[in-house]
Amino acid sequence: MRSRLTLAFGLLAVLLVGAFVAFRTVSISDLAEDELRRQVQREALVVATLLGQGLEPDAPAPAAAALEPFAVPDRAVVVTVADGSSSRVTGQLWRESDAEGAVAASATVDGVVVEVSAPMRDAESTVSAALPSLLALGGILVVVAVLVGVLVATRLARPFAELAEAANALARGRFDLRLPDTSIGEARAIGEALDGAAAQLRGSLERERDLALRASHELRTPLTSLSLALHDLVDRDDAPADLVEAAALAARTVERLDKAVGDVLEETRSHPVVAGAHLPLSLVVPALAQRWADTLSLAGVELEAELDGDATLSLTPGPLEQVLDDVLLAVLACSGHRVGLSVEGAERHLRVEVRVAGAQPAARDVPALERARGVVETLGGRMSGDLREPAGLAVVLPRR
Repeated sequence: MRSRLTLAFGLLAVLLVGAFVAFRTVSISDLAEDELRRQVQREALVVATLLGQGLEPDAPAPAAAALEPFAVPDRAVVVTVADGSSSRVTGQLWRESDAEGAVAASATVDGVVVEVSAPMRDAESTVSAALPSLLALGGILVVVAVLVGVLVATRLARPFAELAEAANALARGRFDLRLPDTSIGEARAIGEALDGAAAQLRGSLERERDLALRASHELRTPLTSLSLALHDLVDRDDAPADLVEAAALAARTVERLDKAVGDVLEETRSHPVVAGAHLPLSLVVPALAQRWADTLSLAGVELEAELDGDATLSLTPGPLEQVLDDVLLAVLACSGHRVGLSVEGAERHLRVEVRVAGAQPAARDVPALERARGVVETLGGRMSGDLREPAGLAVVLPRR
């Protein structure tokens, strides 16, 4: 988006500067022609005044040789007197082809009419002299406009780039979105929509967790009690045979019902956080380990990372990334000198262990770790221990 905006600003600048240079060139040409016309008019008036005062009323037109002192090198002078006779003289630089399109002016004094013509190349030379400076100014304006365009494009594009990153994070199952603080109304509206979607995602996960806990307590606990009571009845020696047979049938039915409830609860805990966002552990864990290594290296901390279990198992990467990002902040706050990160993938869950050698404060006191604990609980997992060796921090998440 930034490159397209910059290109648009550049093209607009070129068009505007080109229009300015063209308009300025035409203006200079018009001004030069007007100035040449006034100059020719003054020359005609001066020559007519001199000749009108020096010639007798009935005298014929002076010879061309007599008019040579009045001929500027690139001018043509025509003198017409009262009897209708005329003479013409041209300067040394006048060319006959200059007559076409020449600027002419005339003046009459005491019956003497003087017409002076000047070639247009005088005005054109003025434009040619001004053109390099105009082009230089235009080039400077284009460069300045492009630089301003880059700055404006960067300012306009940055919030939308951050929104794209936030949308990608949401699509990966994260709900701790980093939204831009911008004055652009459209960007704010998109950010509010993404924030609302993230809140809905988290709320949906919390409702699923609460439903699973409530169903487990309100269904499986009574079923277990009923199953135990039925098995006691089956095992009684004094119970009638038909009652024992009915109790055994009921016990088997209760066990099937308990298994069905368990399957439903397991499906609730294991379905993807975001459909279609699954990635294998072999891709997710190395990327997370590299992020940890890059961040910890800036603090002078070593990282030992390992991936155990089935690396081909897939999961929604966002929740694991969110939890480990908060844990990483807690690790940095612990001021250790070596960190161990272990991720083990299993069929139904994911186990993460983090140990920090030389950690100073207890991890329970780090706010980032409390945020991670909240995310883990939202996902239906559990977190235990702290970051200090040898036990370390253990995180168990359902593989969703």
